Amino acid sequence: MMGVREEYYTRKSRFIIILFLLFIILAFTLALSLTTGSTGFSFTNPLSLMFKVVKGGHLTPDERVQLYIRIPRTLTALAVGALLAVSGVLIQSITRNPLAEPFLLGLSSGALVFVCLSVLVTPVILCYRYLLALTAFTGAMIALVLTFIISEIAGATVTSLILAGIAVTSLFSGLSHILTFLVQMKLNRPFMILLLGSFSTSMLSDIPLLYTVLFLGFTMAMLMAKRLNAIMFGDEHSLQLGYNPTTTRRLSVILVSFMTGTTVAIAGIIGFIGLVIPHISRLIIGSDNRFVIVYSALIGAIVLCLTDVAVRVLSLLYGVGELPVGAITSMFGAPFFIYLVVSRLRGRV
Repeated sequence: MMGVREEYYTRKSRFIIILFLLFIILAFTLALSLTTGSTGFSFTNPLSLMFKVVKGGHLTPDERVQLYIRIPRTLTALAVGALLAVSGVLIQSITRNPLAEPFLLGLSSGALVFVCLSVLVTPVILCYRYLLALTAFTGAMIALVLTFIISEIAGATVTSLILAGIAVTSLFSGLSHILTFLVQMKLNRPFMILLLGSFSTSMLSDIPLLYTVLFLGFTMAMLMAKRLNAIMFGDEHSLQLGYNPTTTRRLSVILVSFMTGTTVAIAGIIGFIGLVIPHISRLIIGSDNRFVIVYSALIGAIVLCLTDVAVRVLSLLYGVGELPVGAITSMFGAPFFIYLVVSRLRGRV
């Protein structure tokens, strides 16, 4: 018994040390993102900038870029990365499937389809991001439920879930391509960028919504961490510990759909963050979701923000305009997915 306790405290100490290091990396990432862009490398203290705005002071061109482009873009990238990573932890835990993630199970495409439909019916909804996020949540929920239904019919195995997800993703992806094209034609504004994800349209007004959802989603996920740990060992084990697995799954599905839908409404489809980041976290700290959720949120925020910085640097170097962030994450995430599939087939995952 003492050995188990010592192991727990050792892991907890390791968790705190690595957590401290992650916060340092996060601070470095934040500074790097705020100083990288088309106007060169400059840094204005965000707090002093906010005070200047409150006092009604005159903003220089560089300060305007900082306030209206870099700050919202950076904060959006951090929040979206954290939301997608935590969503990945939840979906992998309740399905006991290391290959599961919001993008591969059709949630992102389903959310985008409903976003496009709502914009086609009522274009003014673009001014109300909360309503747009609720619409995306509905689409994500429908897509995930459809994936689960098809998987159950096919035998409810790990493979059937992924194949069902790929089928649903393909269906909604085709619809989203058509609908985004129609929206772009109707509004005469770039909308198809949402198919591959981008932070180029980030606004300060999006920040309260994103961080409200992040706070609620992260808090709920942490409160459910013990439930998720239990369900990973099977439904019977979960029941023995007093946790209803059906309730856990339903709460997780709602939470994942809500978080994923919000990210799609703000930044479009960004894949593989929810797949790769939870695996990195488990590799560092183990499988205890009380630790994995925290690490995943931080690592997801760091990775996606650094990816956005890389996108901006590449765009500046080659003068190719705005590269989609989702294309970069897919380019690096797809090989990792292939590795997991091969490892799974060989019995190593």
